[in-house]
This record gives sequence, structure tokens and C-alpha cells, in this order.
Amino acid sequence: MAFSTDRSNTIGFVGLGAMGNHMLSNLISRYTRPDGGKEVAFALCDVNQAAVDNVIKRHRSKHPNVPLISCSSPHDVAQKASTIISMVPTGKHVREVYVGEGNSVLSALQSMSQDQRAETLCIDQSTIEQSVSKAVALQLQQIGADLVDAPVSGGVIGAEKGTLSIMVGGSKASFDRSVPILQSMARKVTYCGDLGAGLAAKISNNLLLGITMLGLSEAMLLGKRLGVDSQVLADIINNSTGRCWSSEINHPVPEVKAGDSSPPAHRNYKGGFVTKLAHKDLALAVSAAEEAGVPLAVGRCVEETYRPLARSKEFGDRDFSVIYEALDSLGSATRSSKP
Repeated sequence: MAFSTDRSNTIGFVGLGAMGNHMLSNLISRYTRPDGGKEVAFALCDVNQAAVDNVIKRHRSKHPNVPLISCSSPHDVAQKASTIISMVPTGKHVREVYVGEGNSVLSALQSMSQDQRAETLCIDQSTIEQSVSKAVALQLQQIGADLVDAPVSGGVIGAEKGTLSIMVGGSKASFDRSVPILQSMARKVTYCGDLGAGLAAKISNNLLLGITMLGLSEAMLLGKRLGVDSQVLADIINNSTGRCWSSEINHPVPEVKAGDSSPPAHRNYKGGFVTKLAHKDLALAVSAAEEAGVPLAVGRCVEETYRPLARSKEFGDRDFSVIYEALDSLGSATRSSKP
């Protein structure tokens, strides 16, 4: 089916991995233009072309009237879309998408009119260094476009259910423009302040997330070794002062059932927030704390604990709750080595 689209009513989406794939699905299903204008088209791009093809195939059967366009590069996306969303792993990838040589968003904007540049809003939802985000935004602003940082919290489950918490940094005008789009993917969208403030909030939150997951895993393993049934202890924690998101939604112990959730621990820690990305966020927090002069005794310990797991083939691509399995194995090895 052929569609007639124009750049002003097209949203670009770069990065269709475990998170981006679900976020796009909710955007397609839920987003309507605030002005009640004509249909919205979507221009899609990923380094894995099969991911784009699969998304288009799936949504053309679910939403046959929604225009879906496959793009070969961020440059191609920017030519077709005035609003561009990115969800990529690292600051290096963000730079490549927006200001890299040859096939970036910037390279496309440089050949456009001032009006087309001015209507371009970039929404980067990656979790990266503040310095990289600000540098990329400055390059875009110098030619008339704008960028907001809008990292997310809630993991793959939140992305799938459309219940993410999104933290936004940037100009208030660009935030206001981004809200209807972001609300399609989220339970809550919060304006945090100037550019970089969204990332500051996200890094701080994920520092605490790593701390609570490691703490919960240690507590559960201690209870198990001292003779407490894991399900009993999990229920006690979820009705006591130790309750947290990790204990309620993403419990790390495979045999524990926590409400209606089906955490990655039930699937050999497949899917979810992979360990190497969780460690990346912890490392960002440690680095930011050093620059800000904030003591980070517990956070630094957690980052050091996750570091070897993130680099290992056994744990790096599994959900970060696999820390429980790693601790269990380490504890078993220590006990068996004692005389």
C-alpha cells in the first residue's frame, strides 16, 4: 500500500533493540497528533536491517494504515522526519547517529533550508555521558535544530507495557513539544531542567538500582544459606522495609514468584536489562561522582562487583539480576575449597 507522507508529519526512530522495539510499538499504537492533523508516518533505522524488516512486517499487519518507512541511515531518517528519536547503547553511537561523518542527522540537515532545520527536534533516549549529549546538542543547535536528552527507566518490561518513567533535559519549549510523543511510551514524563538534567536523574536512579539489586541478591543468598526458604524470605522482604523494585518486579532468585511479574530470572536471565549495560550506567555514575566531588563508597563497590560480569561471555548479555547466580556460584566455590 502506498502512502503520501511529508517530513513534518513523520517521526524517525533510530535503534530497534530490546528497548527501542517495544517503545516504537507503543508509539505507533498510542500516538496521535496534538493538533488532530493527518496521519503520522514513521521512518525506521537500525544497524541490523533484519530488525527494521521484522518491525515493519509486524506492524503492517497490526496497523495497515500507518505508513512505515525503512531507512538506510540516520541521514536518510533526517531527510524524511522532522522529529527523530534515538535509543542506542553508548555515547559513541549517539555521536555517530547525530554528528558522525557522512550518514548522520547533521549531514542531512546541512543541506536543508533554515525552516526545515528549525522544525527538527531530536529526542535522544539513550543513557550516555552528559558531556557527549551536550556536545552533540550544541552542534545541532548551531545550525538551528534542537535536541533533548530523555533517558528512560523501567526496563524491557516497562518498555513493552508502555509504563516507562522518562526524564527529560533541554529547553522548556522542546520539552513541551516532545511530551505528546513521550507520553505514548510512558507512565510518567518529568521535566528535569536544562540539557543533561534528564541524564543526571537517570544515572542517579540506576546507581540506586544497581545497589538494590546487589543488596537484594546478597540478602537472599544469606537467608538461603542460613536455612530460610527463598519464597518465604522474598515474601517477608516484600512486606517489610527491604521492599524495592528489584524485589517486587525483577526478583533475582529463579524459584521465587513475586506477584504477577515474570522476571528474567524465570528464563535463565534472558532478556531484560543486560549486565553490560547496567554496568555501563554504574560506570557513568562513578565517573560523574568523581567530577562532582560526591563520595560513592557503596556505588563504587557495586560498580566493581558488576565489572567482571559485564566483561564475561557467561553473564554480560544476561539480565543484571544474574548477579545472584554469580554470587551463588562464587559462594559455593569458596565453601568447597575450605578444609
